[in-house]
Amino acid sequence: MKTPRILYGLPALLPLLVLFFGFLCPYGAALGRTFAGGSWAFLREFSADARIQRVIAFTVKQAFFSALTALALGLPGAFIMAASKGRARALLRAITGIPFAMPSILVVLGFVLFFGNSGWINRLLSGGRGEGPLRILYRPLAVILAHGFYNFPLVIRLAGDSMARARKAFLPPASSLGAPPLLAALTVLLPLTLPSICAAGLLAFLYSFTSFAVVLVLGGGPGASTLAVEIYHYARVSLEFEKAGALALIETIIAVLVFCLYLFFAKKAGGEYGEAGPEEEAASGFLAKLPGLVYGILIFLVVIGPLASIPLESLLFRSSRAALPVLSLRYWRSMGAAIAPAWGRSMLLALGSATLATFLALCAALATGTGGTRRGGGLLVRAFLVSPLVSSGVVLALGWISLYGKNARSLWAVLLIHSVGALPFASSSLQAGLSSLPKNIINAAWSCGAGPVKSLFTVALPVSLDHIRSAWGLSAALSLGELNAILMLGISDFETLPLFIYRAAGAYRYGIACAGGTVLIASCFCALLLSEAGASPKRLVKKRSGHGA
Repeated sequence: MKTPRILYGLPALLPLLVLFFGFLCPYGAALGRTFAGGSWAFLREFSADARIQRVIAFTVKQAFFSALTALALGLPGAFIMAASKGRARALLRAITGIPFAMPSILVVLGFVLFFGNSGWINRLLSGGRGEGPLRILYRPLAVILAHGFYNFPLVIRLAGDSMARARKAFLPPASSLGAPPLLAALTVLLPLTLPSICAAGLLAFLYSFTSFAVVLVLGGGPGASTLAVEIYHYARVSLEFEKAGALALIETIIAVLVFCLYLFFAKKAGGEYGEAGPEEEAASGFLAKLPGLVYGILIFLVVIGPLASIPLESLLFRSSRAALPVLSLRYWRSMGAAIAPAWGRSMLLALGSATLATFLALCAALATGTGGTRRGGGLLVRAFLVSPLVSSGVVLALGWISLYGKNARSLWAVLLIHSVGALPFASSSLQAGLSSLPKNIINAAWSCGAGPVKSLFTVALPVSLDHIRSAWGLSAALSLGELNAILMLGISDFETLPLFIYRAAGAYRYGIACAGGTVLIASCFCALLLSEAGASPKRLVKKRSGHGA
């Protein structure tokens, strides 16, 4: 008996309902706060205010320069990664992926410890005598540098993978026609990879534009506030929800426009370059490898330095600001009293949200197609699944408060917000796993008498188990480092580890903040290790080429 086609789409009903009530309705409620008076007059008057215009201008300006910084840091690495092979390329990808994988609060903490007024760089410049000449914290430059540091791995990965494909396909023919390497790079490689470069820059702009924790900690005062920070202050401090909603609407409009541009360039960058040419010979000689070596050392210091400062600082104690540090476990003695409870809450929240996000993503992936099949409405379902990518966590939390009132200040609300935020990434991983199944395997199961449900549990899910594990690990890592929802909803009696670190760093208790940060680094690393272990499954019958990009 043939199964009705409508039954195939039923698994997508649950994630669509969760997205509707957990994302679209709250987000609409947050934007609808602007029109509480019933007209556009308030929005026009509020947006015409000189201070609000300065906030909008600074938000766009810092995102623009942050994207340029990410491109400046990432493009040399993308070119070097495209020319590298084997272990060198894998090592570069692994090192440069660390900042983007770490929670933003850890990036900020490491940035302060490494580049701060009394940070490790200034200590080296001053010969260990305390504060050095470098002054970049708590001003717009710090925000731009932190965003560039946080987002340049996007440029390396997106542009580097595109450069590698274009280099393999077109540089050998160009070289055979007598084009020097520099000329071939400027006339062949750069035009072909320009869409990928633009897509990476726009994505870095978008992440910097909606950033919250970085600006909240490193911002340079009222003159360097962004839309996300102002939304937080209006909603949580002054309780002016109409003004918060107006800023949320402005932020969303700009973010959607940028995201549409990103989709345009990402689509242009997604095309194949045709048949690849012969393998290019690897460059030999010390001088040929010198640029890659210098860049690798520089990036290693820039990436590993700030993050390594966190566990190192947790083991050092100073009796005064001018005293020399001594090795001590002083900050770790409060592990059981302060850090462990916050870590337990974060782990509990990550366990629940990752399980929910993975289950919802699995339902959606099953409804949109397995084994190379594509079912009706799949494009619409996938569009709903990626919609949280263009959202701001601060605006979403504001929407929950606006729509659900006191009920929003609960752990269930935080769990759902974390799940919605992780759903696009979990869905992408699971969709890749299920779509990798050859159609003949599913057809063979059906021809042997297995119905859709039995073939799902006996064929599709076992073969895609690695992708399920990958989706769960990535969702858990995202939840572990999430600060926006718990801070915006104001659930003060449920202190997670990121919130504990934020409060300790805000009180200049960097030692205990670093001890908590070290625990968070280890937890995120374990979750990401689980995710990466599932990202390269050996049991897949068929693996689509180019998926790792």
